[in-house]
Amino acid sequence: MGSSPSRSLGTDRSKGYEWIGKIKYHSYEESGDFDQDLVDLQAHIDNDKISRVYVYSKPLNESQWTNLIFYHAYVVFNTETRKGEFWWSLEKNGEALVLQMSRSLDDVRDKIEGKKRIKKTWYWKPQLNAQDESSASFKTLYDYIIVDKDQLNMK
Repeated sequence: MGSSPSRSLGTDRSKGYEWIGKIKYHSYEESGDFDQDLVDLQAHIDNDKISRVYVYSKPLNESQWTNLIFYHAYVVFNTETRKGEFWWSLEKNGEALVLQMSRSLDDVRDKIEGKKRIKKTWYWKPQLNAQDESSASFKTLYDYIIVDKDQLNMK
């Protein structure tokens, strides 16, 4: 298990912020078999129920004195399954929608694609802006973002 490179569901590109219109999926629990990981992801989407939703933010860069005006926000949620609790983050950057999954909140809240979101943690930490309970299914969230709002085609 542990950290590994992200995989795009489609074209995989390295850094560089050209919109590719894909979902980049990063699992901290992956099996090492990409096809099996996609099957597992689909099973989560089809079967998981979302328990709580959190909105976090971080500065756009670490040299900012304040993040009152400019910041990057992302959603963290947890699901309860028969296999236990899972934590997820979902966000849109300049390249793709990024979906991460782990059994640890710290992985998805504090990291993006296996790397620390904020290196200078003595000053900045991800800030919790809002939280709420949920009874929605993961499938409902997925359908809303991908099908209804067509986020993959919006830059």
